Amino acid sequence: MAPSAGPSARRSTTASAERLLNLLIALLDRESGYTREQLRGIVPGYDRAGNQDAFERMFERDKAHLRSLGYPVEEIPDDDPWASDAQLTPRYRVPRGSYRLPRVRFSAEESAVLAVAADAWNDAAQDRLARRALDKLEPALSGEAAPGRDLQPTVAVADPAFEPLLSAVLAHRTVRFDYVDRTGAFSQRTVQPWGVGSRYGAWYLAGWDTDRRAQRTFRLSRIISEVETTRETFEPPRDFSMGGQLARMVSQPPQLCVVVHVRQGAGQLLRRIAAPSDSPAWRAPEGYDAVQLAVHDTESAAEHVCAAGPDARVPREPVPGIRGDAAQGGSAPTAEGGPSAEPDSTSDDAPAAEDIATQNAVADAVARRLRDARAFQARMPGVDVRWGKQRRHGAAKASTEQHLARLLHIVRHVYAHQGAELEETARHFGITDAELVNDLQTLFVCGRPGHMPDQLIDASWDDGHIYLGNAQELSEPVRLTVPEASALLMGLQTLQAVPGGDSRVVRSAMQKVATAADALPLADALAAPDVDATAEPRDSALVTRLRDAIKNGRRVRLQYLVASRDEVTERHVDPVRMIFSDGQQYVRGWCLQANAPRTFRTDRIVGCEDAGEAEVHPRMESEVRSSIQPAKRRPVQAVVVTDRRGRWIVEHYHAKRFVEVSVPPAPGETEESDAAPREANSQPIPGSRARAARGPRPLPEYVAAEVDFPTLDALSSLVTRHAGHVGVVSPPEAVAAVEQWLNSSCPEPTPGRP
Repeated sequence: MAPSAGPSARRSTTASAERLLNLLIALLDRESGYTREQLRGIVPGYDRAGNQDAFERMFERDKAHLRSLGYPVEEIPDDDPWASDAQLTPRYRVPRGSYRLPRVRFSAEESAVLAVAADAWNDAAQDRLARRALDKLEPALSGEAAPGRDLQPTVAVADPAFEPLLSAVLAHRTVRFDYVDRTGAFSQRTVQPWGVGSRYGAWYLAGWDTDRRAQRTFRLSRIISEVETTRETFEPPRDFSMGGQLARMVSQPPQLCVVVHVRQGAGQLLRRIAAPSDSPAWRAPEGYDAVQLAVHDTESAAEHVCAAGPDARVPREPVPGIRGDAAQGGSAPTAEGGPSAEPDSTSDDAPAAEDIATQNAVADAVARRLRDARAFQARMPGVDVRWGKQRRHGAAKASTEQHLARLLHIVRHVYAHQGAELEETARHFGITDAELVNDLQTLFVCGRPGHMPDQLIDASWDDGHIYLGNAQELSEPVRLTVPEASALLMGLQTLQAVPGGDSRVVRSAMQKVATAADALPLADALAAPDVDATAEPRDSALVTRLRDAIKNGRRVRLQYLVASRDEVTERHVDPVRMIFSDGQQYVRGWCLQANAPRTFRTDRIVGCEDAGEAEVHPRMESEVRSSIQPAKRRPVQAVVVTDRRGRWIVEHYHAKRFVEVSVPPAPGETEESDAAPREANSQPIPGSRARAARGPRPLPEYVAAEVDFPTLDALSSLVTRHAGHVGVVSPPEAVAAVEQWLNSSCPEPTPGRP
């Protein structure tokens, strides 16, 4: 957790928010506006600018703050008829009525889903925007709304490309980036971004590829450069729907089946996604079980097998004695050279030629991945990690805007609830009584230019009840900005994908949110089209059982797979709510074994039974936000190194710090030959070392990040799963564990190969 701001930082934020509020009141005060010099003289706080350049920078930042909160600061010509052209300077104002919230009203059901959607973001910046949007919509929400506590979707974005792409979508600006498709082919793309959305736990960009002159969809995790936003603008198609685009991305059934031998008592996560194999052709040796894995391609199968490390291997050849015509290439000849008179008694059990080819292809892919993982890890001793000062980008901007947004929200709220109790109001805003009093004191010293007693905001709270006056312009509901509406809409889009949700209510709420921003095309770009009820997502039998347990106050006994320890445990849980995040469902509840709140991923629940009446746990009742992160401190801290294709790890695992590093080339290679990420055929990606004259800036080739993991096995599994893209530098015990894991993970030997 980040340390709280000290007294000096709080004073600085308060002073900045006070200056911004006085500036806003001045810009609202006069239709003819003020010049910069006039504003410098009448707005308290600008006198602290040491010189003209400092004032200019401060004024530009302040204008940006106000615009980001929904107040359109206009620049108009000077109307002084006696001034010469050289003396004319622009004037600034916020036109009255230009910022008012359009007429919109949300039903109780719509208000409930808005509250859930605003609470969905795990990303701090988007969470701030979504909550600010909900605050602005407060006057339009139904007082009867009671959001259910048994469902909470979460939106987590681990892709650095998300923020610039979303901004480009909203601004209708063309972008460029480097992209690697699922086959490993590299290309530079120029795209008109039409929409961004999530599906099956991944984030996608849809738009027009100007080079290929066709509509394309891109997975954000495969963008391996910075996103370059150009000045070229475009108009997206009127009939485009990002939701509809995502809805058409139907999950394809597996195309291949491969038999894997898994060590008995181990490989639980692999067993969970596989089925027992009864094929006699690939019977497991002693100490192993045979399972059948259904996958889309050989690389997917190899990834799952490599993640299991030494506990899984792919057999190449059928067991002796079970070889049919397909395996032998024909009937066995007799001593005289003719065909055998006796039929092969085992031919019915013999595998087909394509089955043998599949086993060999997956085994080859596993062997190649493990070689790449060992080779990359062998280069880690030469990595020198030097942590620099870690900067918190945008922290001051965010805190100043947050404080000003809260001051304005307090004015709107109290104007609508004159005489509200101070303690109740503080709870409503999630702050202490002392913080609320400080905010009221700030409001008390702000007002129209001149700052005489009758020009200041009238604030009183002496008897424990709050009254505000002389701030009519600030009390009017404010329209949503496009980024605020987008954050709320994307939370609603996630809610729309939750099984058992009411898509009709969500779509209606999305239309009204877009109306509140005066940007109806936003809803068209995110909302899925109307579909038959039979096509909407449905709960599995397990999730339905868990929902019933929450509704009826029942305890459940779970058989739960702990992937990081590779074991199945028994838990007694009093479930409280369901969480939907990145395409996965979780149940949040009180675990009696841990005597603490815990979150369980539903696809890792092996069994679920009723265990009697649940108890009420005060700590669970007091939870405001649901979390899918473990409450306890993770015991393994490691420094990992990733290349450009593994950069998502920095965000996904919430790295404490990260820094660009250099990785020495592999033996026999030069830095130039190893300057780029590798494709499947080990050819370097062209043009990735230096920025082209016209193209996006490459990301740092290698980044070191300090990351927490639940166990050493979980860290080792990450290295083999993403073979050749992740290595471990420290601590020594983690490096030793990873190297032992790699050396123990030996693929099935290939006949006739070294």
